[in-house]
Amino acid sequence: MSRRAMMILVGLTALNAVALTINVSLPLRAAVGGKTYKELVADPDFTSAVQSIVQKCGVNVDIAKVIC
Repeated sequence: MSRRAMMILVGLTALNAVALTINVSLPLRAAVGGKTYKELVADPDFTSAVQSIVQKCGVNVDIAKVIC
């Protein structure tokens, strides 16, 4: 492999590492119905609705995904 190709691969790897760090360190929480994340967690109707959906579906913990 040429020196130039190796430098390109190292550069792309560094960019991927930076993108992963930014992606992991900046979690976003979307508002639903004008409520904040904390308000939604405290809302009993919302939490019971989420629980009923999750009980009917499978949860893949490895990729944090609900599969229905």
